[in-house]
Amino acid sequence: MSISLQTGLRQTTTISPQVQQSLQLLQTPALELQNLLQTELQTNPVLEEEPPAELTEATPPESEETDSPEADADWPITSHRSDRAKLDPKQAILESTIRPESLSEHLESQLAFTTTSPDLRAAASEIIGNLDEEGFLRTDLGDIARAAQISGETATQALTLVQSFHPPGIGARTLPEALLLQLHARGRDDSLEARIVREHFELLGKRKFTDIAARLSVPVDSVLAASEAIAKLSPRPGAAFAPDRPDLVVRPEASFVRDGDHWLPQLESDLLPRLRISDLYKDLLGDGSADEQTRTYLKERIRSARFLLQALERRQQTLQKLLAVIGRRQAAYFEKGPAALRPLTMTDAAAEIGVHETTVSRAVANKYVRTPFGVVPLRFFFATAVGGESGQGPAVANTSAKEILAEIVGRENPEKPYSDATLEELLKERGIPVARRTIAKYRLELGILPTHLRRKR
Repeated sequence: MSISLQTGLRQTTTISPQVQQSLQLLQTPALELQNLLQTELQTNPVLEEEPPAELTEATPPESEETDSPEADADWPITSHRSDRAKLDPKQAILESTIRPESLSEHLESQLAFTTTSPDLRAAASEIIGNLDEEGFLRTDLGDIARAAQISGETATQALTLVQSFHPPGIGARTLPEALLLQLHARGRDDSLEARIVREHFELLGKRKFTDIAARLSVPVDSVLAASEAIAKLSPRPGAAFAPDRPDLVVRPEASFVRDGDHWLPQLESDLLPRLRISDLYKDLLGDGSADEQTRTYLKERIRSARFLLQALERRQQTLQKLLAVIGRRQAAYFEKGPAALRPLTMTDAAAEIGVHETTVSRAVANKYVRTPFGVVPLRFFFATAVGGESGQGPAVANTSAKEILAEIVGRENPEKPYSDATLEELLKERGIPVARRTIAKYRLELGILPTHLRRKR
């Protein structure tokens, strides 16, 4: 037997505790963050809360107080809070009772402007009411049809409608169906990922990549890449939403206010406490009266406090930048309402503020903002694009395109209903270039009959 030693280089990615803390704070909603900061106040003696009336100037940390290189960065030692006037107490009490948007509420709000058929609306609402907290439909469609007193065909059509809603994958009856719906939303119906899910999902679960490659006549590397893409899809499409519980509350973290022709975001000043590092402990380190053990302990506590305050400041800065992008890109919404929502992806927003897409995703999670049309989740402003290709005009959000289509059909002459070709032209006149096949798809989802069946003689 021979023993040999081999050396090599390997790159690994590690996330420091400080970065992990920043990511945690970024995705934590304000009400939870309040509790987290209160815990820090109780466990770290060097942290204290500033009196509300005191406005302490932010000062850079002193390098001799800690051995950490991060302490030399030019970060304030007080948590950020704007000096804007506080929300009126009565208004604050009123808004503190606003519940996070539940999955059923999110879907019902989409249903409200995506169908004109009473039967289809009733069936879709029945389906929404039968979804579990993960977004799956566990009830048989026959039972749905009987409960809504509609035909099985209408129930199937209603399920197709619900499955077209956000978030992708909603209304699926099985995990493979949920994954396929998400791939469909990304335009990946004919991809290798979709073929694997449709034809070899059981083998995928057993990680038999070689068998899948052989059966599909593709390289194993391609199967591995496809499996990684599938793993990034959500196995629980509705889990990101709050359950239907009336005891849950939320506070909007920002408001959008008009400034001339612009809509500017303002972070709420009274949501988070204003924290700072106590001068008492800094002086104790500076005068040399503390023993070495005490000095070591205080340095560690001050270092920990600085990391927290830096992470909190980064959170607020990232949120402010993201809200500013929304204020610019969704200005039409603040003027006209949901029908004017423009397409905006998290990738676009990330590129505009110079961060990774996952940072935007964390910043959006569980956040709510106050708008002229009510308190809405921050993710509401991110919508898929329709049109805007080949210089045919600006793109709009797909939800807006459906609403406008329903509006046009609702005003048509029932004796001379519009053909799909005419609807295509009318939408184009509105600045929404949508292909005729897409109009047919939207009609199906909206429960709008073909032209010859809408004609009344």
